[in-house]
Amino acid sequence: MNRRLQYWIAGALIMLAATAGAHVLAEQPFFRQFSARAYDAHLILRGTQPTHGIMLVVADQKALNAFPELLAFWHPYYAEAIRGAEAGGARAIALDVAFGIPVDKWAPDADGIIGEAVATAKIPLVAGFIPALVERQRERPIPVNMLAAALGKAGYANLTADPDDFIRRQELIEAPKAGAGEPATRSLAMRLAELAAGEDAKFEGDGRFSLAGKPIPLSDSRAIAINYAGPPGTFPSISLADFVEASKAGNISQLKSWVNGKIVLVGPDAIDDRYPTPFFTMSAGNTRWTTAGVEIHANTLQTVLSGEYLLPAPRWMEVVALFLISMLVFWSATALPTKLMAPAAVGILGLGLAGSHALFLLRLLTTDAALVSGWLLSLIGAIGYRFVSAENRRDLFRKAVTVFVGKELTQHLESSNKIGLSGKRLEVTILFTDIRGFTAFCENKDPSLIVDLLNTYMSQMVSIIVKHGGHVNKFIGDGILAIFSDDDGRTDGDHAARATRCAIEMVSAPNDFKTGAGIHTGMAVVGNIGSEDKMEYTVLGDTVNLASRLESLNKENKTRMLLSGTTKAMTGDEFSLTKLGAVPVRGKTEPVEIFTVTSVYDKPEVSH
Repeated sequence: MNRRLQYWIAGALIMLAATAGAHVLAEQPFFRQFSARAYDAHLILRGTQPTHGIMLVVADQKALNAFPELLAFWHPYYAEAIRGAEAGGARAIALDVAFGIPVDKWAPDADGIIGEAVATAKIPLVAGFIPALVERQRERPIPVNMLAAALGKAGYANLTADPDDFIRRQELIEAPKAGAGEPATRSLAMRLAELAAGEDAKFEGDGRFSLAGKPIPLSDSRAIAINYAGPPGTFPSISLADFVEASKAGNISQLKSWVNGKIVLVGPDAIDDRYPTPFFTMSAGNTRWTTAGVEIHANTLQTVLSGEYLLPAPRWMEVVALFLISMLVFWSATALPTKLMAPAAVGILGLGLAGSHALFLLRLLTTDAALVSGWLLSLIGAIGYRFVSAENRRDLFRKAVTVFVGKELTQHLESSNKIGLSGKRLEVTILFTDIRGFTAFCENKDPSLIVDLLNTYMSQMVSIIVKHGGHVNKFIGDGILAIFSDDDGRTDGDHAARATRCAIEMVSAPNDFKTGAGIHTGMAVVGNIGSEDKMEYTVLGDTVNLASRLESLNKENKTRMLLSGTTKAMTGDEFSLTKLGAVPVRGKTEPVEIFTVTSVYDKPEVSH
């Protein structure tokens, strides 16, 4: 298969696997928690947003110091706050206060005071309640809760917590009861939004939910993601103590300056009704960064009234984003140099998260856990592919070096871990072979046939040399230069015998040619010869020259192989040799004794 095609097929498979696997991992607890914290980070990075016509009247430390009664008996102050909101021209008011038990036994008329204020309020009002507490009040019902429910002014004040107890979303409608029609019970913020809008929210026939003609994107759990305006204290607030004082004093101008035309939420802001929200991550453990429940309701209310919902990004958009991230990661991890791979991968992740934040600014929520897990899976896959590809390429180049320049150079490169010119003196046995009569054989023959025959012949000869532990150093036309030495890892000092056995097999092998061989043993320089730009592993010296000369003497001696006296001495008595005499060799002062192996010597007949 074409290497480029193989590359892209592998890349496509890794990208698809990473994209699919990301959605699976995103549902695991660790990655779900990661997405939740990413949601927190998006809100923090976005910064504080303006609030719209909502005022908090809070039971803070100042109120605790100002009112002598226990908090459970503050009914008259809440009633006064309702009257103050009316006098100040408030648009609507909600009490984020849980009236858990009747208190007339300890504070006579307290239940009646708050009940009357709720029942007679001249502005839209919602009284919060806790469903679990109401269920326990069947025997001793609380007037304010009964009145609020009967007049459509009740809303449950429960907050919706994530598994880590952070408040990031809020259920707006209670789960429908079996056999019931449209669920009537709303959350405090939802009921307040309905009263402020002057109409109830509606269920559409296709399951959609809307308020004043604007759809409300509920999740399967009937909740919305809270589009927090900012950290604790973002919404303007006034102490309940100051608000009650102004109301009792009839200071209408002050009341109007605080709440005229605004929606007022009354609730505690100095006791245990505080919760971790996304901004809690800015200083975990510091109660300053927990948010009062009344302000969480205010954030929910503003989200509903403004219609600025945080919506899940379309699935196709996430898939495209995942695929692009996986593609970039695969490319960077397989195409870039190693030193750039890690920075590039981190940069791609940063780019993906920056894109996610850009979508968040458009109020689209991406599954950041899917982006990160997809990035991680594609990075692991790409690194694995790079490793396997590198191993394959290394094996390919190792084989190429071995084939084209020899295994000695390959071993030298692997052991030294560098490319350099080097050499050493070594006792070797040199074997030269040549095809007898090759020039005449080639006359009037098709070149392609000659090449095929020669390749078949060379393959046969090389396999014989390798079989006997020799190294083919080079091809010289139709000849072969092979080296035998103790470096081949065989028995020390047996290289002359191995070369001789190899030559016997080569000249005796059946093929389309006649082979001649010359063998000589002696010292030679072996190593990398050339320059830094071009080098080869070769052998130099008089030993090589003499072996070549012996091979050429086969023709005039009517032999198939010749070996020197030095080689004969190293082979001992292993071979039956025939001495052919001594011949003068250029460069040698004394004639050189030459021998042939008797078994391959076709002794010429003597004419009479």
